[in-house]
Amino acid sequence: MSSFVDAHLHLWDIDRFHYPWLGDQGGERFAFNYVLDDWHADVGNVDLVATVHVQAEMDHTVDPVVETAWLGEVRAAQAGRATPTVCVGYADLRAPDVEDVLDRHGEHDFFRGIRQELWYDPESRRSDILTHNLLDDPAWARGLAGLVPRGLSFDLLAWPGQLGRATEILRELPELAVVLEHAGLPPADPEGRGAWRRMITRFAREVPNATLKISALSFLSPAWDVDELGGCVKEAVEIFGPERCMLGSNFPVDRPAVSYQRLWSDMEQWTAGLSPAEQRQVRVENALRVYRIEPGAAA
Repeated sequence: MSSFVDAHLHLWDIDRFHYPWLGDQGGERFAFNYVLDDWHADVGNVDLVATVHVQAEMDHTVDPVVETAWLGEVRAAQAGRATPTVCVGYADLRAPDVEDVLDRHGEHDFFRGIRQELWYDPESRRSDILTHNLLDDPAWARGLAGLVPRGLSFDLLAWPGQLGRATEILRELPELAVVLEHAGLPPADPEGRGAWRRMITRFAREVPNATLKISALSFLSPAWDVDELGGCVKEAVEIFGPERCMLGSNFPVDRPAVSYQRLWSDMEQWTAGLSPAEQRQVRVENALRVYRIEPGAAA
């Protein structure tokens, strides 16, 4: 099998920290510890060049730097064993103290950027889905702009219908490295898929500093339909171009749908039609570039 960068994984320790979404309907099936030993057991013999840990929606009433500091402890205690190479942390970009939070995250040399989930539903009862649209909040936009002088990236998680407003905001920040997560959340129904296609095509065109992260494919197909998923992956790569796509497992959230080895075997197959140089871009190089990972860094 080819080598990969896993640009999207999570670890969590429910014995030490509170993750509200794990108590939600649907989230309770993930209410178990997923720490380094569990991740290693899933990885098996997959050849990982590097990995990106993305914040796991720890309780937002807690200082968000706690999660980054915990990852630092995990890394320090595992000399000689693979640990997350870099991390994307959490910050409330609206908060009055956001600059202090960003600077304290930055004291950890493996910290690379921020994810603040933006998907919303006014009727939502899920802890990790907002009931209001942060894209309409000027304070949030100001906080987002604060990532630029620090050289930080932003992982964008939003519904396809939010991408129009996101495009308007992000095209004003051409120096911000943006990562559109989870392939832009393509829906399974034909009408929704058409809207997704239009929105990410516009997003790709008007936000040239954005990279598409193809991850969380179980959202599209919980049964892991390889034909449906393969078609979506190929379409997404065609829209963004292989020079602007990366791959992520979203483990352990995608684990009910597919094993870690099978996921990467399928990713290899779905990108096999690209040229060797393009394969290397999608599978490895783009993630290394966007997340500022030195070639040769340990996974």
